[in-house]
Amino acid sequence: MSWFRSFATSSSSSGSRGPRGASPVPPGYGGARTAPPMPPPQQPPQQPLHVSEEFGECAVCFESLCSQQTAVFVASDGRTRTCAHYFHLRCAKSVANYTLACPICRAPFAAVKPVPSPHENPEGWFATVDLNGDGQLSQAEVLEVLRAQLPVDWHAMETELPRLWSRFDPNGDGFIERHEMMRVGGLLEYVSHHFPRQDSSRPPAPSIAQAPHEWFSYWDEDGSGELEQEEVVRALIKTFRLSSDLSQVRDMRGILEAVWGIFDPDGSGSISREEFLMRDGLAETIVASAGELAGGRGRCVSF
Repeated sequence: MSWFRSFATSSSSSGSRGPRGASPVPPGYGGARTAPPMPPPQQPPQQPLHVSEEFGECAVCFESLCSQQTAVFVASDGRTRTCAHYFHLRCAKSVANYTLACPICRAPFAAVKPVPSPHENPEGWFATVDLNGDGQLSQAEVLEVLRAQLPVDWHAMETELPRLWSRFDPNGDGFIERHEMMRVGGLLEYVSHHFPRQDSSRPPAPSIAQAPHEWFSYWDEDGSGELEQEEVVRALIKTFRLSSDLSQVRDMRGILEAVWGIFDPDGSGSISREEFLMRDGLAETIVASAGELAGGRGRCVSF
C-alpha cells in the first residue's frame, strides 16, 4: 500500500482545500473503537442504494455477497438488528475491530451476528433476516434479504414482486410469514428458480494509465458522467485487487476520504470526468503513485 500512502502525502501537502461534505465511511474507521447508543431498528433503505447494493456486493470488499457466509449487525442483546445491511462475515468482523458503526448507514451496533443457512437452519435464517423481529417480511424487506442472500436477478425480481405478491400472501395482509417464505414451493424457492442471476461477466477494465477516459467510463456503470466516492473506492479495490486484504482496503478507504476534497474542488460529492482527467487530477495521481506496480509486481498486473 506504499503507493497510496505516497499519493496521500503528495496530495495533502499540495495546499489544496481539504475534503468537504459527508463521508460515506463512519468516523473512527481505523481509529478508536467506540460504541454509540443503540437506536431502534431501521426499516430497509429504499433509495438511493449504496453502490454495493446495486451489484449485490459486500460494501467492505466489493465481492459478491452470496459468495461467502454473510452477517448482520445487532444490538447488545445479540438478536435485535440495528440496520438492514448485510456484509461478509469476515468483513463485518473486520469492521467491528475498528468501529461500531455500519459502513453504509452509520447506524451504531454492538455485535456481529452470522446469518445461518436458509437450507440448514431455516428458522434461524428467517429470525435473523426478519429486521423488525415481528415474524413477517414486507415486500421491501424481502427484496433487501433476497438481493443479499441469493444469486438472483434482483432488478427483474423487483419489477415482478408486486405482481407475484398475492400468490405468497394469501391473506392479503401485505406481509410474508415464515412458512410462506420457507415452505416447499414458497417464495424463497420460487425466486431461486425463476430469477437466476444473469451472466454479468465483463471484459477486463481498461488500463487507467493508458486509457483513463475508458477506465472512467468502465466504472461509471450508471452512465451518470460522474463517479461518487464509493464508486471510486469500488473501482480501486477491483483495479488493484485488494479485496482479499482487508487492512489494505481499510487504509485505502481512509486515505481516499482524507484527500477527496482535493480532487472534488466543487464539493459536489462526485468527481466528474473533467475533474478526474484534469492536470494533476485523480487519474494522474493514481498512475504516478502506483507506477512501481506497472511491471507486473505486487497486486496490480496491468493498470
